[in-house]
Amino acid sequence: MNNETDVAEALNAVNECLIALGKRVAELEEYVTTMNIAEKVLYKPSGSDKYLNIKENYDHIYKRLDKIENEGPWDVK
Repeated sequence: MNNETDVAEALNAVNECLIALGKRVAELEEYVTTMNIAEKVLYKPSGSDKYLNIKENYDHIYKRLDKIENEGPWDVK
């Protein structure tokens, strides 16, 4: 093999990689644009090892509020 053949093969390999990456990016863009907005927004509460979506965060917040209301020495209800 000569240098021209080697360069041509390398360029073809790079081209195939770029085409594959382009297809993958298009698939990801389509997936993200069809996602519900509540699934896109993530937040990691202090002390948590996991990111939560909006619904999970509201559940977490209300669970903590209920705990405060039920276990506190005051009557918040």
